[in-house]
Order: sequence, then C-alpha cells, then structure tokens
Amino acid sequence: MKKLKIASLAVITILGSTAAYAEERGWGDSSYEQDEEEMGTRNWKDWDVTVGIGGEYGPVSPGVDKTEFEAFPYVDIEYKDRYFLNFEKGLGAYLLRSEDGPEYALGVAVGYAEGRDEADARAELDGLGDIDGAAEFVLFAEGEIGFVEVELEVAKALSGHDGLTAELSAGVDASVTDSLFVGVAPFITYADEKYTQSFYGVSASQAANSATYNQYDADGGFENYGVEVEASYKITRNWSATTSASYTRLLGDAKDSPIVDNKGFFSAGVGLAYTF
Repeated sequence: MKKLKIASLAVITILGSTAAYAEERGWGDSSYEQDEEEMGTRNWKDWDVTVGIGGEYGPVSPGVDKTEFEAFPYVDIEYKDRYFLNFEKGLGAYLLRSEDGPEYALGVAVGYAEGRDEADARAELDGLGDIDGAAEFVLFAEGEIGFVEVELEVAKALSGHDGLTAELSAGVDASVTDSLFVGVAPFITYADEKYTQSFYGVSASQAANSATYNQYDADGGFENYGVEVEASYKITRNWSATTSASYTRLLGDAKDSPIVDNKGFFSAGVGLAYTF
C-alpha cells in the first residue's frame, strides 16, 4: 500500500499535516502567534513537531481484489527548517530551500519501501510469496508554478523489490473557511522493471508454485495515474483532523498483469494530529 500512503503518494502528502498547513496560511485568530510562548505552545524556536494517528483503507497490493484497513502512528518533526523525520519521506534533509516566495526545495531522505505478504490475500496472491519491506533512498524536488504546487519524488529500494519508482504530482489548495482547508492533486507514477516484475509479474518459480497463474513478465514503464482529494479541519490551535480519498488507475504491464483484478481502485484515509 505504499502508493496509497504517499499519494500519494503524493499522494501524497498525507495524514496529520493539517496543523502545519494551518499555521503557514494563518488560519484562526492572529492572537495565537502572540501568546504562543506564554501558553507553552511550540516553545522550541528551532523545532516543529506534530504527532498523531491515522488509518487507511485500500487494496493490500495495487490492483488486487482484497482490501484492508491499516492504522499507523504519525510523526512529523522538523529542525531548523532543514532536517526532518516524517511518515511520508522518512529521515532526511533539505539541500536547498527558498526563504521567500516562490517556494522551492530540493532534498534527500532515507525512507521505507513497503512490501507485500501473500498471507494478506491467499487466493489473490496464490504462490507468489512475500515481497520484503526495505529501506529506500529518496530524492525529491518541490516548487510552485503560479498557484500550483509541483513535486517530483524518486525512490530507490536498497533491498526487497530492489526497484526504482518516480512520482510527479501537481496540487492546488484553498481555505474554504478559517478552519477548513481542501486540496486536490493529480499524480502519475513511473516504475522500473524490477519493481513492476515484483508487484505485477509472475516468475517461472512462482508459476510453478501457483495453481492460479502462468508466467508473466512485466516490463518497466508508467505504472499508474490518479488523483487525491484531501480535506483538513483545524479543531483547535493544536488539534486538527484530516480525511482523504484517492483514485488510482493502472497503466501498461501493471494493468495487464494476471494478478490485477481492479485496473482502477479507490482508497481512503483519516487522521488526527496534535502540533506542539
């Protein structure tokens, strides 16, 4: 469910970040900023800290006709606007970041590439075995083009599927009220042959172990495209809630894989976060 969690990829990016967005856009009473230190809110000048919990519903693997709900903690820590640890990208640093508009940034991180467990969908993944999760190296670039926020993220798994993926997204957002924020972001994803074969292919040994699938060789190329919509609500100065929904449509050899039951599929998520 890697794609579903970042669509994200881009998706995202995802649950728990509402409060940071809210402060950036000046939601709520301006007196919040004036009495932050007196109230003890975010009293470390160099730190931005948000923690929370989220949950996501979607397929156990892209295109597989078996879904699950998965809960997970959310952490987003940033130090001196340069170093970060968060759920989306992992542990990393900005190599370049604008201080004034238009905004742009370039950075690197070490994240986590999710795998896949055959046990999560025995019938749908018959004989295919597991794909181990692994650390991955991430290079990303962000920037503003007019009112559109563009992000390119390239990730290379260091083991597991050992593949490379790249996702390009372009989002727009707006504040509906002082407390409600909405955004929409279309995206498109590229995956190399190692990734595509791992998640959509069937090797000779897998075919021999399966009573369902024949051998299928999947080449690299554009894996999918889609769109994510997110709504965030600022409950109080510190607490915020987020909900999101995305639609993903598979492309190329991923779409034609015998493993795939749903060439287009939805996912949804919710989150609750607290910013110090």
